[in-house]
Amino acid sequence: MITLRKYQEEAVSRLLKDTYSLLKKPGARHKMILKAPTGAGKTVTMAAYLNQLCNEIPDRLDVLKRKVAFIWFAPNQLHLQSYLSLKDFFEELRTIKPIQFEDVTDGKLQPNEMLFVNWQSVNKESNLFIKENEQGKDLIKFVYSAMLDDIEIICILDEAHYHANGKKAKELLQKIHAKIEIDVSATPLFKSDYGYTIKRDEVIEAEMIKKNVVLNPALDHHTQQGRSLNQVLLEEALKKREELAKAYQAVGSNINPLLLIQLPNETKTESALDKQMIEEVETYLEYKAITTQNERLAVWLSNTKTNLEGIEAHNSMTDVLLFKQAIALGWDCPRAAVLLIFREIKQEHFGIQTVGRILRMPEQKHYPNPILNNGYVYTNLSKDVIHIVQEDMDYIVQNKAYRVERYQEIALQSAFINTRLTRNRLGSKFRKCLYEAAEEYFGVTTDPSQTGGKTIEEFNKERLSATFIQMDVDQIEIPIPKDLELVIVEGATRVEEKEKFAKTSNELNTLFRQFCRDHVGGYAKVDSTPVLELALKMFFEEYIIMDEFKAIKVMLFEQNKPKFIELIDQALLKHEQLQKEKAAQATKKVEHSQWDVPSERIFNENYEQRDADTHALEPFYEYRGASSPEKHFVEFLENNKQHIDWWYKNGDKNKEDFAVTYEDVNGITRGFYVDFVIRLKNGTIALFDTKTLDSDPNFVRKHNALYNYIQEKSSPQKPLIGGVIVPRSKSDFSVWKYADNLIDKANDHTGWVAFDPAIANTKTHAS
Repeated sequence: MITLRKYQEEAVSRLLKDTYSLLKKPGARHKMILKAPTGAGKTVTMAAYLNQLCNEIPDRLDVLKRKVAFIWFAPNQLHLQSYLSLKDFFEELRTIKPIQFEDVTDGKLQPNEMLFVNWQSVNKESNLFIKENEQGKDLIKFVYSAMLDDIEIICILDEAHYHANGKKAKELLQKIHAKIEIDVSATPLFKSDYGYTIKRDEVIEAEMIKKNVVLNPALDHHTQQGRSLNQVLLEEALKKREELAKAYQAVGSNINPLLLIQLPNETKTESALDKQMIEEVETYLEYKAITTQNERLAVWLSNTKTNLEGIEAHNSMTDVLLFKQAIALGWDCPRAAVLLIFREIKQEHFGIQTVGRILRMPEQKHYPNPILNNGYVYTNLSKDVIHIVQEDMDYIVQNKAYRVERYQEIALQSAFINTRLTRNRLGSKFRKCLYEAAEEYFGVTTDPSQTGGKTIEEFNKERLSATFIQMDVDQIEIPIPKDLELVIVEGATRVEEKEKFAKTSNELNTLFRQFCRDHVGGYAKVDSTPVLELALKMFFEEYIIMDEFKAIKVMLFEQNKPKFIELIDQALLKHEQLQKEKAAQATKKVEHSQWDVPSERIFNENYEQRDADTHALEPFYEYRGASSPEKHFVEFLENNKQHIDWWYKNGDKNKEDFAVTYEDVNGITRGFYVDFVIRLKNGTIALFDTKTLDSDPNFVRKHNALYNYIQEKSSPQKPLIGGVIVPRSKSDFSVWKYADNLIDKANDHTGWVAFDPAIANTKTHAS
């Protein structure tokens, strides 16, 4: 069973809600979208959505037709990749049967079947799959026969912008006339109010994809020294690959990063240029001992395919893949980390679609070393020619800073707390919560010493009866709710007034499943409904010794329902408390690491370059939304630069940023990302966080946590000072003051020490 990320669960929930809305609407060809950035796991999200849809729809009495079949269209060979992936997914679940043309039986699509179709195989009128043929494999006939059997058709158009906008495509979709068409893509072709958009920030926060893509990092024309631009690019890209390989080794990951070299598109007019380019690249790589013979080089061209088997494995020995753009769609190799693109020298727009192959995190987590959390792209296009797609300007970046040569390592101990949310589902502990709630609410027990000599079954039945639970279920017939059975009369839909009763186990199970689905509270229904069903059935089996057919009748009997709803609500409260305690415990699992100013750092469009002579990274980029105290403190440091070796403006949320732990006003352990790390000329390390008085409800807690850290970690070899630091007044930023002891208030700096870099440099630190 695949575990969904929180954003994927939200997408599934929204897609289901909108699907039921569209299934109830008249007409056909209703549009939906799932917009998901590369690396978000759109296939997994769709699989979870389709699985839940097929599980739920037979019980959705508000939907007229409760049978569905699916057609999954994809361009090139992407349909086969999706077919194999989803076939594996549904192997155990068995809710959906993935099929290909040869698997169609009885001349029609069957309920819960999903037919995978290569778009190029059906987008021509002459194609055998869309006209009468001897094999009887006629897509349109499959569809119409299914519709005659009251089966709704849902079309999934994977990467619709690649194939669904042409005349033939539109004609075919019109013939199919599906109830719903779902566009699944990072750049949907459809416009619709129905569906869901997964935001890139959510995917980054879940550590599924890289934080940024750096375009032409460290590319300096002064280093060309007579070499061709292609050679310079190759050397820089190889150096970056080697740097990443060493970084993976340093963090203990057995990942060999892959350099992708993309040649210009293959056309007849460019074939001679292609051969020349390939020869130049292969000659240079051979000089670097990277060849197809030693398997460090793989080739994926129209006429040559070498060393491709197993290339996606994290520890593959292949370092470089030379390829054409033909493999761009659907190819998945998470270890791909560096991309070198050779293009014609002309205006070029760069976006996520261009660099999508290097976006995934190989282990679906971010690393303490920031260079492993970025993708790197080199191109023979000059910076003034490149235009970054507007919506990707905060992701594809060109601003980069490097650590100054005078920097000396300080190896501070830093903390990181993974604050990703607990998944929103009923967990394995819920049954215990339900049992505890039942014992409190009904007074039942499984302890023989508490039954007064009666059997556990007798005692518990009496307790339930005492709370006015009707236990005699033999004559009970559960009413199926009125106003939900719809019938078609003379072309119009009307409500069937007749009330029906559930008598068979299948009818009862359908109603019980709906009852549980309606009462899982705010938890994800797809995962939580079965947990609640099983917990209630097991309660009756273990406390009442009653089989589930009778137990369901007891719970669904109208007189009894409110009491069991109350029991579920109490159990949900207990489970919620358990989840909170678990989350609180998780926040106390602190990861410690040795921290230094990163060797390099990239900055997106939200940062602007500012003059700073002593910043630890050059150039200095300041956040456009920086607070007034932060900006004035930077000026203060630069005004005292003769006493400062270097200073660093710290980040505020990532594993590569410096932090100490503190407990906030709610008692939750959090990371305190100190604004500034400063090394004075005498070797003293100053840790300061800029604020104004009483500006933060956690002001005192943060300062005291930092003070305690300094007291614990300071030594004659590595003297530390610091704390929360404030200007003398809101208008005077020439003097900055901090407390060199613990504090209990944040509205007065009387008695605090002025930070003077000149004086601080004269102090010695005795052992």
